[in-house]
Amino acid sequence: MIVKDTITLLQEGDHAAFEQLFDEYFDALCRYAYSIIKDMDEAEDSVQKTFCKLWDQREELNIHTSISYYLYRMVHNDCLNRIKQIKLHQEHNLNYSNMVQTDNDSVSEHIATTELQEAIKKALDNLPPQCRKVFELSRNEQMSYAEIAQELGITNNTIENHISKALKLMRIELSEFLTLLIILYLNK
Repeated sequence: MIVKDTITLLQEGDHAAFEQLFDEYFDALCRYAYSIIKDMDEAEDSVQKTFCKLWDQREELNIHTSISYYLYRMVHNDCLNRIKQIKLHQEHNLNYSNMVQTDNDSVSEHIATTELQEAIKKALDNLPPQCRKVFELSRNEQMSYAEIAQELGITNNTIENHISKALKLMRIELSEFLTLLIILYLNK
């Protein structure tokens, strides 16, 4: 009686022959895959995939070398493909992460700036009218104390008092934005 070879048994769908191959080569193929990929989970997945592919294509098997060489070659090729996929995936994730971070930073900065502008406007509106007028001429119009004094008909000392009062009140009103201002301007 002639004993059929493993390849023929596989082609005929013999589960016992497949299980024997699996038991015989699985651990060695995993070590080989690990030597290429350097990740045991990925190595085991590669070997599992190789055996699934072997079973799925069993009827078309056309092996001219040893089954051992054929399995090692399949694992080798799968590992190289996995390395390419992992690198592409990492590059894609890095690009996406950078894009999302830039978008998030822009949106966050815009929201924070808008909120800050609204808070500044509210703080200015809460200042007494003369104090607000002096502060706006000083900060928005870039006028000197002498120019403000001449325009409003008040003394430099009064202007200093208004500016000091405005800054104190605004500091209190905008205290929750101090950290935000520091973060926004340190990141530039």
